[in-house]
Amino acid sequence: MANFLTQSAGSRRDWVRTLTTMAGLAGMAGLALALTAGQARAQADYPNKPVKVIVPFPAGTSPDVVARLWAERLSQALGQPFVVDNRPGAATIVGAQAAATAPADGYTLLYTAQNTVSINPFVYKNLPYKADDFVPISQVAEVPLLLITSTKSNTRTLQEMIAQAKQNQGKFNFASFGIGQGTHVVMQRVLNAADIRMTHVPYRDGGMNDVIAGNVDFSFDASTTAIPQIKAGKLRALAVSSTRRLDALPDVPTIAESIPGFMSDSWTGVLVRRGAPREVIQKISSETAKILASESFQKRLSDVGLRTGLADPAEFARFIANESVVWSKVVRDNNISVEQ
Repeated sequence: MANFLTQSAGSRRDWVRTLTTMAGLAGMAGLALALTAGQARAQADYPNKPVKVIVPFPAGTSPDVVARLWAERLSQALGQPFVVDNRPGAATIVGAQAAATAPADGYTLLYTAQNTVSINPFVYKNLPYKADDFVPISQVAEVPLLLITSTKSNTRTLQEMIAQAKQNQGKFNFASFGIGQGTHVVMQRVLNAADIRMTHVPYRDGGMNDVIAGNVDFSFDASTTAIPQIKAGKLRALAVSSTRRLDALPDVPTIAESIPGFMSDSWTGVLVRRGAPREVIQKISSETAKILASESFQKRLSDVGLRTGLADPAEFARFIANESVVWSKVVRDNNISVEQ
């Protein structure tokens, strides 16, 4: 203190400023530690409020139904509502954009399908989001696609379809849910592999009714919607996109039985905006793994021709990366493009 008092006024002012700065830094450090501890507690307590689950499909569609089954079980496990918010439109773009601009805190999730991150980025020239805006959490369901035709058709197998189309290049046509949609791209991949050509007829609703009526020759559709019509005798299944046959349709061969190595299932699963806490991602994936292991959940999916997916985030991310290579090539080789 004596030394302090004998110092010049300028030195005393410098000393006071130094002490003040040090005190401020200590306070800031303490605040940072408090905030970090608070964030850690918030992540450990996740969720401590309702979680929004954006589903970019209309209510009642296959992705919406599975999303609600999953969200209901997650709500029971984690003690907070996981509330489905349907945002359909523009090949999942409307919902995906909403999720990509939400806070990266884990309280807005995106439950979507293949198109969002594996096909749209290659089809749309001005997409309002990027695939890497999202981090994969868990693939909840594998969605086998069935190659279908009317029961009025004289085509009974995939091999017959290929043979008939080779003899009549460009004569046959196929329906899809629209340019660049999964059912369009999958059919184009089959045509490329078989070296055949058909005319694409895009529909907003997929065109199943016109396939049933025989106005359109072929299409791909999800097992969830195709199986009831097949069992009702209105549609004939020529092949399934999975690596193995469906329990619900054991007599329907896989495409791979005619085109070795072929697998083009769709999927639905949950993603979150990049930057969400790692602990949140791990908690959701861990609980999802338990849901997928549940016999009751597996049965609910199996009843509509679906299979449980990949709960682990790293495995799901690798799956998306691998299939994106396949779909980008199909899109590029066939000049599939949409202005947006």
